[in-house]
Amino acid sequence: MSVRNPWTEDQLVWHIPMFDKASTPDGNPTFDPPAAWVRALEAVAHDLRYLRYGRNVRIDRLTWEFGIDTNYSVHIGWDGRDGIGGFGLCEGLSMDAPFAEAAVWVAETVQWDLAGYEFVQWPSRGHHLLIPRLRAGTAVWINPHADVTVARVGELSANVTGFD
Repeated sequence: MSVRNPWTEDQLVWHIPMFDKASTPDGNPTFDPPAAWVRALEAVAHDLRYLRYGRNVRIDRLTWEFGIDTNYSVHIGWDGRDGIGGFGLCEGLSMDAPFAEAAVWVAETVQWDLAGYEFVQWPSRGHHLLIPRLRAGTAVWINPHADVTVARVGELSANVTGFD
């Protein structure tokens, strides 16, 4: 059985800069990707600036790769640059997923990639990771040791002092 490579299949792919929204790359489809997914990517990119522990990685020039395949499943990843590796992953989540579900999945995917390949704990203060979860229909970061909600996904900067 061959390994499925989502980036070589028929699909729509957008390249979305994480932080410099003024510089949209050429070659994107002429219409926008689903708004809930764009919000999820933006929320996780915002949170990536906070509570990273471990190897220093530069994320300010990374570009999301967001794809939708012929089954309407979502693929996300980013290009590798400035000493950080690229990745791409599809878990079959629908392009119609609501923001909260999309945000939790994007956060888990990025957290897994950073810890597994870049030796970065995020979000963390070096003791343990916060975990992205759905609580009451809201995407949140929780402290799993105390089972306490620390912040909404995308609002980590306002709540970094609540994570001890």
